[in-house]
Amino acid sequence: MVAFAQAATVDARPRAWPALREDLRLHHGPALHDGQPSWTLQDPVRHRFVRIDWVTYEVLRCWWLGEPDRIAEQVNAQTTLSIGREHVLAVYAFARQNELVEPDGPAQGTTGSEEGLGLVATWLLHHYLFFRIPLLNPDRFLQRMLPWVVRLGSGAFLKASLAALVVAIALIVREWPQFRAQAVDLISWRGLLLYGVTLIGVKIAHEFGHAFAARYQGCRVPTMGVAFMVMWPVAYTDTSEAWRLADARARLKIALAGVRTELTIAAWALLAWSLLPEGPLRTAAFILGTLTWVTTVLINLSPFMRFDGYFVACDLLDMPNLHGRAFAMARWWLRRTLIGWVLPAPEPAPASHRRAMVAFAIVTWAYRFALYMGIAWLVYRYSFKALGLFLFAVEIGWFIVLPVWREFAVWGAGFDRWRESELARRWRYLGPAIVLLGAIPVPAYEGASAVLQPLHHLEVRLPSAALIEAVHVREGDTVRAGMPLLDASSAVLQLRLDSVRARVRQLQAQLSGASVDSAQQAQWSSLQEQLAGAREEEAAVVQELAQYHPLAPFDGQVLEIDPGLRAGLMASPKQTLMQLAAPGEWRVVAYASEAAALATRPGDRTRFIADAAPLAGYEAVVVSVSPHPAQVLAEPMLAQPHGGGIAVTRHDTQLLPVEPLYRVELDLVGQPELPLRSWRGHVRLEQPWRSLWGAAWTALATVLTRELGF
Repeated sequence: MVAFAQAATVDARPRAWPALREDLRLHHGPALHDGQPSWTLQDPVRHRFVRIDWVTYEVLRCWWLGEPDRIAEQVNAQTTLSIGREHVLAVYAFARQNELVEPDGPAQGTTGSEEGLGLVATWLLHHYLFFRIPLLNPDRFLQRMLPWVVRLGSGAFLKASLAALVVAIALIVREWPQFRAQAVDLISWRGLLLYGVTLIGVKIAHEFGHAFAARYQGCRVPTMGVAFMVMWPVAYTDTSEAWRLADARARLKIALAGVRTELTIAAWALLAWSLLPEGPLRTAAFILGTLTWVTTVLINLSPFMRFDGYFVACDLLDMPNLHGRAFAMARWWLRRTLIGWVLPAPEPAPASHRRAMVAFAIVTWAYRFALYMGIAWLVYRYSFKALGLFLFAVEIGWFIVLPVWREFAVWGAGFDRWRESELARRWRYLGPAIVLLGAIPVPAYEGASAVLQPLHHLEVRLPSAALIEAVHVREGDTVRAGMPLLDASSAVLQLRLDSVRARVRQLQAQLSGASVDSAQQAQWSSLQEQLAGAREEEAAVVQELAQYHPLAPFDGQVLEIDPGLRAGLMASPKQTLMQLAAPGEWRVVAYASEAAALATRPGDRTRFIADAAPLAGYEAVVVSVSPHPAQVLAEPMLAQPHGGGIAVTRHDTQLLPVEPLYRVELDLVGQPELPLRSWRGHVRLEQPWRSLWGAAWTALATVLTRELGF
């Protein structure tokens, strides 16, 4: 850590100059980019290592003087450096932040129990996202096993692993169909269980790769254990002692040892897959060679979190504490850019390096913002609602709102130093202007998912499972009203029809006998009623069977036919066998929110934008707005599972909207230059004019009302 990486915002002498901790240890470090020497401070209590530059080292060496001006004079007298009071105070702030000085006593008016409760609350808030549980001290085991394991890190073994990879790839090319089919074995409980066991094993090997590499470089490995990220367990190894190494290449080898271990295992596993017979071992080899190392490349090598990739970046760039230094440089840049606060740069660096550090910090902030928001959503989504809301608020407050608030607090503390800057004077006029502009009502629109389809449109389905006997049309055919489309038969209905007709014949025979047999004439009326009921049942069955011989209800065109539709095959009742449409008139069906539906009236004009033709809009007129929310989504292509934008739940064969949506029907004005079929898109429904602040408050109130209604 370079002392100037912490912004020198302390401009007053502390009330009591604290003493440096006596248990700190000092190690020589590599030369910095500008050629000045560096040192590494080791904190044995917290097991942390902090890199310091020449100025920080000299100030700490004269710390015993206890006066900023005297320390600066002593450093200037004994070295070629030229520093002032502000440099000493910057080092003081750095020492306080990194706990290099003896702690102060508890604040006045605070009891021990109150302080303890505050510490516990702070720990819980900060560590529910991530905390570690040490499980063992592997140092002695590593020392004993190192002579045996060191061969695995040799150049000869690396060449052997590369040769194994080349041979494995050649063998896999020969067995490529089997290799592709191997993934099917994982789609089972047995496969998933085997994947979990294999993943645990390879991650343990990953951590031992770090541990053995650190021990080989002479670093102690005090703990190995399990860390929890939002209650998800991951293995960890404490190799922080590697920071006392002055050789950046040695630190780089330690940081990359885990990735190298996994990639080596993957190379040999691919070769094993080609040689092993079918069974669990071959499946495990497939997992090791294809899946486990992907997480290492995508996650562990990311420089935006403190995983392996971050430490690799620090060593490659020779920039210890890359995140802290980049963040300090970005805050310095933001203060200059946004409010014109001119301060010395946190550390001396060329302009190109400053721009790179600022860009890296901004990308890291964006990455972490997306990550923290995603974690907050997961916590809210997968816990009961009250706890989810609380943890979501803690997540956003602790990791997003609090850092921003602290930065604004720094701006407020230094207000006297930047309030007369050119940018500050501009903000005196721009700020109120922005507030006023946000309060001016402007035209408002709300989008609604919609589908454009011919007004006369039919999807042909059968009422129950049936055998296809004949198909009379083909895709693209023009049909006339009443033309047969297909013939199907239902064995159940046919048996029922035969049974009913046999009963009709029996009743007719009994009536004929009753007309000449005086003994049966008393049953004449009853037999007449039974015959009438049997004939009604026969007509109902015949009418139901007619549904298995659908006719075209209008003149139109066959748009689409199921590719599997042919004589001799069974069709299910859920299956759309074919679609018909009539050219000429078009209808748009949209699903709008409650606010949009209340503001929409028949006769309003809007435009339909098809997803497939976003640059072309088609004018439409509102025909009707449903007064009640739609219970069922009748247009499946608008549902998220089918690529649409409406969240739904499935109940039997029906799609039910998750949020209240109102059906809005519109007629298209004119003929669109689109093929005759259904088109997914959206419409823009005009809303009452409203200001930016009003829209924001409405959105916030809607979310709070929905989420707080337990």
